[in-house]
Amino acid sequence: MTIDQANQIVSKYEPMVVPCTYNILFTNDIVCGEIIDAFSRLEKSPLFRQRTKQLARQAVLAQKSYERLVNEIISDRCTFFADANETFAEEVNRHVQILYWSIKREMDKHNVEHSDVLSKLETARTLCDFACKQFDKRLEELRGKDPRFRSFHLSYLRLTNLLRLLDELMRTFRIPPAVDLNTPECLAAIDVLARKLLDGELIAKAISA
Repeated sequence: MTIDQANQIVSKYEPMVVPCTYNILFTNDIVCGEIIDAFSRLEKSPLFRQRTKQLARQAVLAQKSYERLVNEIISDRCTFFADANETFAEEVNRHVQILYWSIKREMDKHNVEHSDVLSKLETARTLCDFACKQFDKRLEELRGKDPRFRSFHLSYLRLTNLLRLLDELMRTFRIPPAVDLNTPECLAAIDVLARKLLDGELIAKAISA
């Protein structure tokens, strides 16, 4: 497929492509922000040692690699994206905090040490997992509309490697199996947050501000 052919397809489905793209970019940016915050706390804690330290550093490199690639692609619109993302994040961050506290309360219930750090890391991991699933859903929507979208190479927008590293990182802490993050409170928190991240009106408000 040539660049001109790809542009024609994007133009034809622009009302669908634009919100899908910003939905993915905004969600991924919130994930990256949570990772930066979580790792800042981790580095100051007694948990930052050996395999944990190694995985954390690999995850930081993966996050920076993603951000660098996206910034190169949207280089001429960096300022616009930064402003739009800030508007979007203002509406969503409160719900990210609600998810964090729902996770922390469950860990505190089981007297997990350093629950503040671990809950922040688990919040970042949960959001990254959601971002990957959301990417798959959005891409499938586009492909369902026009099979030619299957020829578009968009895997660089999926935080696959980052999720793998975060999954492995969380396993190093050996959190007790009794800690159940599928409680009604935790599930309700991620459900509300998911709906916010997918909110078309919120995305439209951010990119038109």
